[in-house]
Amino acid sequence: MPRFLTTIALVTLLSVLVQGQVHAQKVDPTRAKTLTVEQATELLKQPNSLRLSVMDLPSEVAVVLAKYKGELRFDALTTLVPEAAAALATREGALDLPKLTSLSPAVAKALSAHAGQLSLGVTELSDDAAAALAKHTGEIQVSSLKSLTSLALATRLGQQEYVSLGAARLTPEIARALCPPGNREKFKNHVQFNSGLTELPADVAAAIMAGRSHPSLNSLESISDEAAATWAGPFANIRLFGLKTLTPGAAASLTMGGGIFDIRNFGPEVSDETAAAIAKQMASGPHRMIDFNGLKKLTSPALAVALLSRYHGGPHSSLNGVAEITDDVAKALAESKGKLNGLPSLTSLTSAPLAAKYAAQPGDLKFAKLTTIPDDVAKAFATHKGKLDLAGLQSLSDESAKALARHEGEVILTGLTMLSDSSASILRGNEKIKLAAKLQKR
Repeated sequence: MPRFLTTIALVTLLSVLVQGQVHAQKVDPTRAKTLTVEQATELLKQPNSLRLSVMDLPSEVAVVLAKYKGELRFDALTTLVPEAAAALATREGALDLPKLTSLSPAVAKALSAHAGQLSLGVTELSDDAAAALAKHTGEIQVSSLKSLTSLALATRLGQQEYVSLGAARLTPEIARALCPPGNREKFKNHVQFNSGLTELPADVAAAIMAGRSHPSLNSLESISDEAAATWAGPFANIRLFGLKTLTPGAAASLTMGGGIFDIRNFGPEVSDETAAAIAKQMASGPHRMIDFNGLKKLTSPALAVALLSRYHGGPHSSLNGVAEITDDVAKALAESKGKLNGLPSLTSLTSAPLAAKYAAQPGDLKFAKLTTIPDDVAKAFATHKGKLDLAGLQSLSDESAKALARHEGEVILTGLTMLSDSSASILRGNEKIKLAAKLQKR
C-alpha cells in the first residue's frame, strides 16, 4: 500500500477512536447498562436520589453504590447475586428493585440485613426465600406479589402501617397475620391494606377489618352479604373501585359506620332495591360517605335526595358523572329541604322547580352539558345571583334569551350556534354574558 494511503487510514482510525471516546464521555452513567467502579464512585456525588439503568451489577460496583446517601433505585436490574445483595444491604437509605421479580433464598437472606425501606418487584417467593426476607427489620414493599403462603412473612408485613400485595386469594390464617387487631390502636386507625383480591370469604373479610381500617380491594367485582356484614359498623375507609355488582344487603352493611365507602367507578346506575337499602341506612343514623361518582343515571328519588343533600361534603359527596335523572327524581329534589350539590354533567333538565331550587342557592351554577332548555327553566335560571355556566347550550328561544339577559351575574353561553338576530342583540346588551366570538360581534 502507498505510504500516503497508509497515513490516511491511520488518521481516519484515530479520528473514529477519538470520537468514540468523546461520545463515551458524554453518555449519562445513570442510563448505562453496566458501570465501572470509577463511574459508580462518580455517581455518589449526585444529590437526592439515583435511578440507574444497569442490567448487571458486579459486587465490587454494588459495594460503591451502597455508600450513596439518597434513595437508590435500579430500574432495569432483573437478577442479583448474593454477594451484590449483601453489599447493597449495608446501605442506610431506601433500596428499590422494581424489576427483581424473583429471589433465591440466598439473595433474600442477604437483603434481609438491610435496615431501610426495601421495595421489591417480586411476583413469587418460595417459602424459604419468604422466611429469609421476613427477618428484614425495615419496611418491606412487595406490592406485585401474586401469592403469599408464608406465615413468617405475613406476620412480618403485619407489623407495618401500610401493606400492598397483588395476591388474588388469602387464607384466613394469612389474613389474620397481615392484619393484627392491635394495629388499629398502634397506628391510630391509619392502617392501610391494598390487595389484588378477587374473592373475599367472610372470614378473610373479618380478619382484614379487625386490623386494617383502610382496605383497598380494587380487583374485587362483587362482595357477598356475609363478607360485607363483617365490615358494618367500625370506622373504615373502604375502596372497591372495581365493584360491578352490589346487593341490597351488602350495600346496607357497607354504608353502616364511619369513614368512606368509595365505589367511584360503580355504574352506570344502581338498582332500585339497592338504592332503597342505601337510602334507608343513610336515613337511620351514622353512615359512611359513599363515593358514587361513577353513576350516570339516577332513578331512585330517595337515594338521589340522600346523596345530593350532602352539600359541600367534599369530593366523595359529589355526583359529577350523572347525566340523566327521571321525572320522579327531579320532583323529589325540587321538593327537598336544604341545599343540594350540583349535577354538572346533566344533559337534560325540563323541571323548572328544580332549576329554581338550584338558582336560589348561593355560589356558582354549572350545567355546561345541557344543549337545550325550555323557557320556564331559562326563567328560573335567570333569578340566580352568581355565575351561571350554560356553555353547552346550542340554541335559545327568544323568550329564553330575554329571560337570561336579565341575569345579574356572569352567564356563559359560548356554545350557542342557533340564535335569532334579535336574541343575539338582547344578549349582547348585558356585558356579563359571554357569547361565542361570532355572536359577540355587533
